[in-house]
Amino acid sequence: MTTDSDEPAKPPVELATYLFARREALLNLWRTACEADVTIPNTANLSREEFNDQVPVVLDLFDQQLRGQPLAHDLSYLASEHGLHRWHKGYSLRALLAELSHLYQCLAAEVTAYSHHYPNAEPAVLHKAYESIVRFSSLLTSGSVTRYAELQREQAAGRAEALQLTLNRVQELTRQRSAILRTATHDLRGGFGIIQGAASLLTKPNATDEEQAGRLSMLQRNLLSISDMLSQLTDLARLEAGQETVHSDTFNASELLRSTVQSIEPLAHERGLFVQADGPEELIVQTDRILVQRIIQNLLLNAIKYTPSGFVSVSWSAIDSHHWIIGIQDTGPGLPKSLASSLLEPLKPTVEFSSVLQNTVQPASATSEDIEPVAPPKTHTDQSAGEGIGLYVVKRLCELLRANLDIETQPNRGTLFRLRLATHHEN
Repeated sequence: MTTDSDEPAKPPVELATYLFARREALLNLWRTACEADVTIPNTANLSREEFNDQVPVVLDLFDQQLRGQPLAHDLSYLASEHGLHRWHKGYSLRALLAELSHLYQCLAAEVTAYSHHYPNAEPAVLHKAYESIVRFSSLLTSGSVTRYAELQREQAAGRAEALQLTLNRVQELTRQRSAILRTATHDLRGGFGIIQGAASLLTKPNATDEEQAGRLSMLQRNLLSISDMLSQLTDLARLEAGQETVHSDTFNASELLRSTVQSIEPLAHERGLFVQADGPEELIVQTDRILVQRIIQNLLLNAIKYTPSGFVSVSWSAIDSHHWIIGIQDTGPGLPKSLASSLLEPLKPTVEFSSVLQNTVQPASATSEDIEPVAPPKTHTDQSAGEGIGLYVVKRLCELLRANLDIETQPNRGTLFRLRLATHHEN
C-alpha cells in the first residue's frame, strides 16, 4: 500500500505561473540591485534591452525546466553570448560575476516569496525550484566566464602583437634616423672638404679672374648647401624633441600658397625652371599657418633643387567641407626608391587607380633586395641626404597637423606630393 508521500512530486505549474507573472518585477529588482552595487559601474549606461540581454530567454528556459518541458535553447550558448555582450560593454569579470550573483539571489528570493504566499506549497516543489536555480546558475556562470576567459586571452594576444609591432616600428624609425644622420654627416664632411679645397686654391698665385670666380662660386654653392642641411637638421632635432606645437588660426590658404610660390619663383628662374600655381582665389581654413608654409616651402625647395629642367606645378582645392588638398608636382628625375624605402611608413605611397603617375613608390612589403635605386641623370644637384632630411621634416610636420602625405613617383618623369589637411584643425 502506498501513501501520498511515496508519490513523485507533480510538475510545479503554480510556481512557474507565479514566476512568469513576476517576470517584469524580477528584472527590475535585478537591475536595481546591480545599480546599487559599486562593483558594477556600467549598469546606468545600458538601456533596458541592453541590460537584460539574454536573461529573458534564460528565464524562459527556467520556466520550461519547472514545467517539465524540454529546453528550447542551449543554455551554455546563451551564457556565452551574454558574456560576449558584457565584454563589449566594458564589464570586468568581477562585474559580470556580481551581476549574475544578483540575478540568482533575485530568483531565489521570488521562490521564497512564493512559499510565503502559498504556505501549503509542497516541499518537493520548492526543493526542485532551488535545485533548478543552482543548476542554471552553474551553467550560466560557467558559460559566461568561459567566453570571458577566451576573450581575455585573445585580447592579451592582440596586445602582445601590437606591442611587438610597435617595438618593430620604433626600431625601424631608429634605424631610419640613424641612416639619415649617417648620410648627412658624410655629406657635411664632403661639403667641408670641398670648401677647404676651394679655399686653398684661392691662395694660389697667378690664378686668372675667371678661375678665381669659379672657385668663389664653388665656395658659395657648398656653403649654401651646408647651411641648408644644418637648418634641416636643426628643424628635425626640434621636432624629435617635441618642441614644435600647433597654433591654429583662420586664414585664406590661397593667399598663403600664392605668396609662398612667388617667394620661391626667383630661385626657380635662376635654375631655368618655371613654377605655376593654380587654385581658387579664396580657401578659408583653420590650421597652423606657419607649419603649412614650412611644409610647402620644404617641398617646393626640394622640387626646385632636384629638378634639372622643366617646371614645378603647385595646385590646391577643397575636397569637401572638412578637408582640403595641396599638390606639388615636378618634372625631375623621380624620387629614388632607395630613399622612399628608407622612409616606408613615414611617407607611405598611394596606390590607386586615380594616380597621376602610374608607377608608384615600391610598397613597404618589398625587401631591400627588391628595391633598385633610380639612377637620375647626373646634374649639378645630385640627390643626397638633404632630400631625405627635408622629407623627414615634412613628415613630422604633417604628423603635427594630422595631415596625410601621399607620394607618386616615376623614374625620369617626376614626383607628385599630395597633402590632405583638415579644414578645421583644433589646437
